[in-house]
Amino acid sequence: MEKAVVRHYVNRGGQLPVKPTIISGFDADTDVLIIDEPELSRKDLVFEQDGDNTLVRLADSFMILASLENVDAIDLDPLPFLKEFYKALQENDIEEILSFLAEDVLWEMGGPQDLIPWAGAWDGKAGVRQFFQLQKEGLAFEKLNPTRFVAQGNTVAVVLEGSGEARTGKAFSGSVVHWIIVKNGRISQLQCYRDTFPIIEAMQGGRPFTIAANGFGSAHYTNKSVTSLRTTDSIVFDEAIFDNAPATVKSARAMYGALQGFKPEDIRKAFAPNVVWHMFGPRDIIAWSGERIGPIAAVESAKQIIETMRFDRFKAVRMLYQDNVAAVLIDEPGVSKASGLPFHTSVVHIVVVNEDGKVASIHNHVNTAEIVEAFLGGRPYTVN
Repeated sequence: MEKAVVRHYVNRGGQLPVKPTIISGFDADTDVLIIDEPELSRKDLVFEQDGDNTLVRLADSFMILASLENVDAIDLDPLPFLKEFYKALQENDIEEILSFLAEDVLWEMGGPQDLIPWAGAWDGKAGVRQFFQLQKEGLAFEKLNPTRFVAQGNTVAVVLEGSGEARTGKAFSGSVVHWIIVKNGRISQLQCYRDTFPIIEAMQGGRPFTIAANGFGSAHYTNKSVTSLRTTDSIVFDEAIFDNAPATVKSARAMYGALQGFKPEDIRKAFAPNVVWHMFGPRDIIAWSGERIGPIAAVESAKQIIETMRFDRFKAVRMLYQDNVAAVLIDEPGVSKASGLPFHTSVVHIVVVNEDGKVASIHNHVNTAEIVEAFLGGRPYTVN
């Protein structure tokens, strides 16, 4: 039987319940708990573990609204758990990091596996341990500092500022997004979205460098698309949200609609006057990369993307939103128009919407390593 989103209801009618609503069969991956009180928000709730069940109560009261049977509280409120995870990650405590992971965790990072051996898919805790061992062999150190969490149910996009140094002594830096799914109180999947070109450059000792041809190909790994039936948070306070998307979602959709049809006037209308448009990548190789300020500059960058690349598809796989921020996962296979060589990358856009409903900033966490290779005509290639 095909899985579907199930709505579970807590109807108080503005009164304190005599007994909590007992909810069974709640799936943290897909289902929605509807507490029919639009004046409330997540900040008004506390999630408590009670044996195998999760109790949901008002923060300013001991009154329990609902009991979700066989549901881990972390699945409904993963942020405190994840903040502890990032403390372990910052301290590079591998055993502590592993304690936050499910036994069958899937850990992914895109990139050319022959140049960055820890790129790829790593299964289970043993695989993650190997990931960190290979990373340690290639990098002298790396620091990841979380700066933003965009949470929607048990899925969280975490924005991090990354910096480090390769064994060559060359430094690198760049923004990173971790796309995380929490299940049964542990991280069941973590996908790392980042531009690996700066890491390659640092590992090659800086410019100029040459990437030689090899007999087995470049083996660029692309993170597998993570979809979900649920398009809202797992806790909803107004059922109207299913028929009327929040303002943040509407603004992001308007921007993507204008970009896909490349309608310059619509693109300009979607943006704030001082919009920050930031496409990752080496600007001397990829003309559309770098930071641009204002709608006109953003449109020029979008025009350069269309002029240099042809996409087989530009598909928004999933959007997470929280307050005025959206994290959008996009699958982008295509070809370089100059060389005809293919590339395949998956990216995360972090979109911030202002109070006027205009896009104030968009940061494109795209892995340009394979795009650079395609733009330079494939291997061998030299970066000066």
